[in-house]
Amino acid sequence: MKRVLLAGVGLFALATAAQPVAAADAPTPRPVHKAPVAAPIFDWTGWYGGVNAGVGVSQTRGVTPEDFGSFDRGGAGFAGGVQGGYNWQFSPHWVAGIEGDIGYLGINRSFSNWDNDTAFGVKTDWYGTIRGRLGYSTGPALLYVTGGAAFVNVKNNFDDRGGTPTSASRSEIAAGWTVGGGIETMLGGNWSAKAEYLYIDAGSQDVFNPEIFGTARTAQYENRFHVFRYGLNHRFGGPVTRLPAYNWTGFYVGVFAGGGLSQVHAYPNPSEGLDIAGAGFTGGVQGGYNWQFHPHWVAGIEGDIGYLAIDRSFLNWDQSAVLGVKTDWYGTIRGRLGYSAGPALLYVTGGAAWVKVQNGVNFGGVAASESETAAGWTVGGGIEAVLAPNWTAKTEYLYIDAGHQDVFNSALGGGTTMRFDNRFHVFRFGLNYQFATGKAPVVARY
Repeated sequence: MKRVLLAGVGLFALATAAQPVAAADAPTPRPVHKAPVAAPIFDWTGWYGGVNAGVGVSQTRGVTPEDFGSFDRGGAGFAGGVQGGYNWQFSPHWVAGIEGDIGYLGINRSFSNWDNDTAFGVKTDWYGTIRGRLGYSTGPALLYVTGGAAFVNVKNNFDDRGGTPTSASRSEIAAGWTVGGGIETMLGGNWSAKAEYLYIDAGSQDVFNPEIFGTARTAQYENRFHVFRYGLNHRFGGPVTRLPAYNWTGFYVGVFAGGGLSQVHAYPNPSEGLDIAGAGFTGGVQGGYNWQFHPHWVAGIEGDIGYLAIDRSFLNWDQSAVLGVKTDWYGTIRGRLGYSAGPALLYVTGGAAWVKVQNGVNFGGVAASESETAAGWTVGGGIEAVLAPNWTAKTEYLYIDAGHQDVFNSALGGGTTMRFDNRFHVFRFGLNYQFATGKAPVVARY
C-alpha cells in the first residue's frame, strides 16, 4: 500500500514539474472567453424581519386544594404577529441565530363545569418570545430547533354561577419558557418562509374566590400552550438568492413523527361540560403523488397512517366521575395544492380522516366506554423543502374533526349519556423519498 501511495505522489510531482517545461515549448493558445455561470448562493447570514400566522391551543389544568379532582381547559384561537432576528452561518451546513417575536394569541375558553355552577376559564391576549436557534442548512432549506424565554398575557377566572354569582379572576404577564422547531426555506430574492411549532410553559397562577359553595376556594392553574404557525421573512442585505428549478412530479413515500393534542369536550347537555386536553406522540408512514402542472403550481394526493398516543383521563373536579379519551391510530387521505418556489413547496391540504378513539366514563365503580374507528375530516398545511436529490423534508399541521361519540353510564344520576366531541391537532415533521420520473425538470426562474 505504501508503494502505491509513494508511486502516486512521485507521478504527481513529476507531472507538476513538467508543466512549466511543456508550457514553454507549446505555442501560446488564444484565450477562450466563456460566459460566467452564476452558482446559487445559499447564505443565511444577516438580519431579517417578518410576519407569522397560525393557531394556538391551550392545555390548562388545575385543582383546588380544598376539593378533590381536577379540570382541563383546552381552548384554541388565532395566533399572529411579527418577528425579527439575526442568523450567522458559521459553516457550510450550520446556522446559529437569535429571534424575537410578539403577537396576538386569541384563546378564550370558559364555561360551567359539569354538574355544578362553578366555571373555570383561561384567556390570552398577546404573547412574545426571545429564542436562540440552531439549524442545519442543506442549501435553500434550514431545519432548526429553537428555545428560550416566553411571555404570555394570561387571565384565569374562577366563578360561582349559582344563586349568588361571584366572579374572581387574575390577569398577569406570565414569564416562562418555550421550545420547538421547524423548517425555513428560501423562496428567491431575499425572501424565506417557515413552518414552526412552539411549546410554551407559562407557569402557574392562583385565583382566590371567597364564595364557592359558600366558602373560600383557591383554584391553582397550570398554563401550557401550543402554537403552530407559518411565517414569511425578508433578509436585509446580503446576496440575492436565485433558486434552481425543481420537478415535483412523481410518486413518493416517507415517514413522519411529531405530537398530537386532544381538544375533546364532553357534556350531558350544551350548557355544561368539561374538556379533556391530552397530548401524545405521533409517528407513521405516508405516500402520495405530485403533479406539477405549471412552473409554480403543484397538485397531488397523499395518504398516511400512524400511531397517535393520546391517553388522558382524570377525576372530574368535585365529582366522583373519571372521564377520559384514548387514541391508538389514525389515518388520512388528502388532496394537496401547493405553490412551488423551486426547491420549496408551500401547500394547503384537506380530506378524510379516521381515528381509533375510545371515550369512557367511570362513576362509583361502574365503567362505561365506547371504542370505534371514527370517520371525519381534516384540513391543514405545511412547507416541504428539498434536502438532496430525491429527498425532501416537510413540516405540517393538521386539524382533525372525528365527530362525536355517546357514552351511556347507568350510575350517573339514574342514567346519563355523555357526548364527546372529538377534535385533535397534529403537528409533525416528515422525510420523503421521491421516485425518479424520467421527465425533464420544469424550467422556471425564481
